[in-house]
Order: sequence, then structure tokens, then C-alpha cells
Amino acid sequence: MSLNVPKNPEKRGQNADWQDAWPVLGISQGDAAPSAGVDVLRAAGFSTLFDVEPIAEDEDVYQDHLNNTAAVRMFNDLRIAYVAIRFAPEWPRFMRRANLTLVVRELHVSYDSEGWMHEKYVGATRVEQVRGKALILDQRLVEATTGRSLCRAWVLQLVISPEGRVMDPPEMYLEMIEQVQGAPVPRLAAARTDWGPPA
Repeated sequence: MSLNVPKNPEKRGQNADWQDAWPVLGISQGDAAPSAGVDVLRAAGFSTLFDVEPIAEDEDVYQDHLNNTAAVRMFNDLRIAYVAIRFAPEWPRFMRRANLTLVVRELHVSYDSEGWMHEKYVGATRVEQVRGKALILDQRLVEATTGRSLCRAWVLQLVISPEGRVMDPPEMYLEMIEQVQGAPVPRLAAARTDWGPPA
């Protein structure tokens, strides 16, 4: 994950340990506006929601619908927005000072319906569980006015030490996640599972 460095961090009350993530492309800063999409995601247990609009690069040039990479881009920017809104500046500052790197090891996207450039969406991210040393994230995109599911992502993230080794997620991060999500994050033993999101 890379965050853009502000041109004048002192003016924003920041320093080199925290880089402002906004604007994240197509993601509205702040809470999502009330909608059927918000209701669907809240009912599914998500606490951090953003309004999402397609950008020009998301369009399939031969058809009006979203291209195959649009959801991947949106999910990437939703992960950045999730950190920027809920965990900054403490978590990014800790990562930078400890010389740690947060990486995506696996990303699986399941498409549920066709998306169109004129539609608006609501996106959500949460940490579903810790499996061994891996963070398992669940991400969703739904159409805002109807709550129709566009797609879902299952993401496996790892924290990499300065020596280049996978390490346990820092306890401070897990505590921050649990506070934001309002519930303990299940911690499971390391195991390979079938491809794709949990059932």
C-alpha cells in the first residue's frame, strides 16, 4: 500500500511519518450517505463504509459496463481509505518507524452482477480473522440505490519485517481493528483453505 505524500505536511499537522492518502480515486472521504447499499452492508456487520464512483479508467471501452479490473482498483483504494480514516496517523506512523511493510499476498474477487459506469456504489472493508500470521480481509461493493451486490473480495495480507520475513501482526494493530469493528477478531491456526472467500 502506498500513500501520497502531502506537499506541505506541516500545514496539515502531519509529518514525514504519516502521508495523507486523499484523494483516493473515486472514494468519497467521510461516511457514506444513507442508502439501500449502506443498509445492506451495515446489516452484514460492516462498520466502515464509503461512497464509491467509477472513474474513466474503469470503463470497458467496447461496452458501457465496468472492465474486469475496476473492482480490483476500487478494493485497493477502499483498503487505503479504511486505514486513512480509521487507523491514521498512529498505525502508518508505527509501520514507518518500525520499517514494516503491509502487503497483499492473495486477492480473490467474486463477481455477482454487472456494474455500469453511471451507477454509484458503496464499499466496505473489514478484517475478518487472523489466520496464523495472516490478516484475512473481507471487502464488498454494492450498488447504492438498490443494495445489489456487485462483487466481493477475499484478501490475505501479511506484515513483513525489516529483514523481509513474515511476522505476527502487531498487537496494537489488532487492538485498533477490534475497537473500530466493535468485536474481537477471531484468531485461528495457520492453515491452507479452499480457494476463495469463506462460505
